[in-house]
Amino acid sequence: MFGLVGLASARAGLQRALGATATRVTAMATPNVMYTASLARPLETIRTFKVRTAVKKICKDCYMVKRKGRMYVYCKSNGKHKQRQG
Repeated sequence: MFGLVGLASARAGLQRALGATATRVTAMATPNVMYTASLARPLETIRTFKVRTAVKKICKDCYMVKRKGRMYVYCKSNGKHKQRQG
């Protein structure tokens, strides 16, 4: 949960990151989702890979890709299933 100071600093950081893209940033009813004046949808968090020694498919929508000598698992339905072997 954001406090008043946390919400203000999050808003200031978001304004710096967006620069000229959005002039006004407002917090709506839910404090965990930030909306901007120029974007139609909420800003999404970027999911990073889980780094594991052994990667495997978690659901039916997961698929494996081999790139640069590493195995990656991506998922079309759930971003939490992203994995990287390493």
